[in-house]
Amino acid sequence: MPALRPRRFLPTVLMILVAFFVVTQPHKAAVTVNTAVDAVQKITQALTTFSNGLG
Repeated sequence: MPALRPRRFLPTVLMILVAFFVVTQPHKAAVTVNTAVDAVQKITQALTTFSNGLG
C-alpha cells in the first residue's frame, strides 16, 4: 500500500470521519449539512447586497 503524502493525510482522515458520522448518525449529518448550506447562502446574499450597494 503506498504511503499517503502529508498534504493528503488530513483530508483523507476528515473524509473517513465524515463518512463514519453520516453512516452512524444520518439525521444529525443532514441537519449539519442543511445548516452549513443555509449559512453559505446567507453569506452570499449579504455579499451580493453589499456589492450592489457600492454602485
